[in-house]
Amino acid sequence: AHAFPADELRPLSCDGRRVRERGDLDAILGNYSLTLVDALDSLVVFRRYEDFREAVQHIVEKVSFDVDIEVSTFEANIRLLGGLLSGHQHADALLQGYEGGLLDKAVDLADRLTKAFETQTGLPTSRINLRKGVPEDAAAAVTVAEAGSFLLEFGVLSQLTDDWKYYRLAKRSMQAFWSRRSSLGLIGTAVNTNTGQFQDTQSTTGPGQDSFYEYLLKGYILFDDLELLDMYWHAHSAIEQHHAFEGFTYTVDMFKGVMSNTHLSPLSCVWASLQVLAGDVAGGLRSVLYWYGIWSKNNALPEVFDTKTEAPTSARDSPLRPELAEAVFYLSMALPGDPTVLGIASNLISALGTQSRVKCGFAALADVTTKRLDDRMDSYFLSETLVYLYLAVAPPGDVQQALPWPLGSVVFSTEGHMFPLRRDGAAADPSREGMYPGAADGAPMLTCEAPSPFERVAVQHRCQTKYIL
Repeated sequence: AHAFPADELRPLSCDGRRVRERGDLDAILGNYSLTLVDALDSLVVFRRYEDFREAVQHIVEKVSFDVDIEVSTFEANIRLLGGLLSGHQHADALLQGYEGGLLDKAVDLADRLTKAFETQTGLPTSRINLRKGVPEDAAAAVTVAEAGSFLLEFGVLSQLTDDWKYYRLAKRSMQAFWSRRSSLGLIGTAVNTNTGQFQDTQSTTGPGQDSFYEYLLKGYILFDDLELLDMYWHAHSAIEQHHAFEGFTYTVDMFKGVMSNTHLSPLSCVWASLQVLAGDVAGGLRSVLYWYGIWSKNNALPEVFDTKTEAPTSARDSPLRPELAEAVFYLSMALPGDPTVLGIASNLISALGTQSRVKCGFAALADVTTKRLDDRMDSYFLSETLVYLYLAVAPPGDVQQALPWPLGSVVFSTEGHMFPLRRDGAAADPSREGMYPGAADGAPMLTCEAPSPFERVAVQHRCQTKYIL
């Protein structure tokens, strides 16, 4: 009502963000109704079916990606392409008369994004002009997350179109990083797309790398690709050995495994979700309790928290990020009805209402210590944060009535888009069968076991540190 059809809402100004004025923060803006595309499947979760129908119609009829504008390749993939693909699958299941317009848009956008992969290494550039291709002055440096987080979206597009060039491009990029790992099994944060050499040798589960690990594990679950599972378990073992300390994963040097600093980004909280998804529910619970301890200091997670000083650094804003909410959601699935998990989710929801709720939406915090608000509500707040919090507390029956498939058979992308599992023989690239025969049939499924009473007591005991209030 306040920003349509702009890309984002400015919740304090009560209007849409239409001009690029914040540097890299605006690198995804392009006047193509970003938030609407990004939050398509959120409308289904919240049973706003008529709004969903109107949104699909608007996107099909009005949105175009044939624009002379330079955007973040990574953000365009996870927010726009992912939103279109999930929206298409939901529309195909729910809307009578739907003729696949969102999938057509997805193919058009993906073909524009694939031009970013035309480098000497096959690693995509961080920026792409949607009409002209790779900019002449495009930076050679790209982070692991930026270049290694295309697999879910490109893979789903390959499933839907039976054109596996997209899946192969995305997987080749992931393999390029993995082949350059150190003897410790760690990878750096940024690489040169021309030489393939790491320009930043810091290894982290946070900014610059988070979704790479996420897509290894979720890529296996969604596409039955055993090579991804093998890569993930080796990465998981290296991270637990070199990054993990108590309930956090710190940044370390990829060659030495030595902690670089005591700073934590909330993006690193994605590791808690992966612990639960990989079956280590006790580890995921421990991580969430530690992160919740930091959250409890200000009822929000700052962009950077220093565990040495036990305070936020100068980066003390909190832009409504979803990572803690996502981890709580996965715990709610693994431990249904658990009062601790439900209590954390309820407190996160309550804090949003008291701190960020404004007349025209939800405003990010410019400073977690003073509660000063920022005129900012990123599209991921509607596609991820609100959805994960709702799913963590909603009665299972309500959720099941809203969705066209069981929640347990859905893989969430790094942007919170829902991709249903396919068990009709079309899960994986058929050209892989000769190389990875086990991936085509009888692939192992990950299973989770709830912590025993002894494990739960042990976890809670270990978490009674200065970070837990």
